[in-house]
Amino acid sequence: MNTRYEIRVHGLIGPLLRSRFHGMTCEALPRQSTIRGKLSVDELHRLLDRLDQSGVELVYLDSRS
Repeated sequence: MNTRYEIRVHGLIGPLLRSRFHGMTCEALPRQSTIRGKLSVDELHRLLDRLDQSGVELVYLDSRS
């Protein structure tokens, strides 16, 4: 089952990293970026791992069924 997530990170996400978020919407906010989309739990873990490996700091994570 896929759940809709909103993930906020510190700073701006560059085009190369954004290109790896297939089917997700990325939006730049002042000093933050927001990533939104539907993911399975496994996909969420892979995305969070990618962000961590890229040195991106997680600010907020919310889920909605």
